[in-house]
Amino acid sequence: MTSNHAATLPDQAEAVAGWTACRDQRLPFFAPPAVQDDEPMLLWRLSVPQTTPVLNLPWPQLIEWHGGQRWCWAPLSAKALLRQTAASVGGSASIFIATNETKSRATGRFEPLSPAQEAIHRRLKAEFDPGDLFNPGRMYATL
Repeated sequence: MTSNHAATLPDQAEAVAGWTACRDQRLPFFAPPAVQDDEPMLLWRLSVPQTTPVLNLPWPQLIEWHGGQRWCWAPLSAKALLRQTAASVGGSASIFIATNETKSRATGRFEPLSPAQEAIHRRLKAEFDPGDLFNPGRMYATL
């Protein structure tokens, strides 16, 4: 069976500008949305296998890296749902940008680690940052 639709390549300059805007988070999607239900929205990054189908979430998603990275604006109260959804397909979810209203509550931005992974992370941090100067409390605090 043949198709009557010919493939066309996008204009190189236009494609580069679009990917650069995505990389630099200058696409309209990355503009912080308004507060919803009295909760500020946070930008979440979900890392999932590239073969992951569309995730059934109530918020719009931007998909990049051939499907392996999903961006989503959702409230802090969605933490369990986002992390459970990502974990169900072999991925993880973390807060990428917290608004000023939630920064004080968003210290544990990363997915909780297993005890073995946490031990490795703590040893690495102790080796490379013995003075605990970089992001103190950020990787091991919980939300």
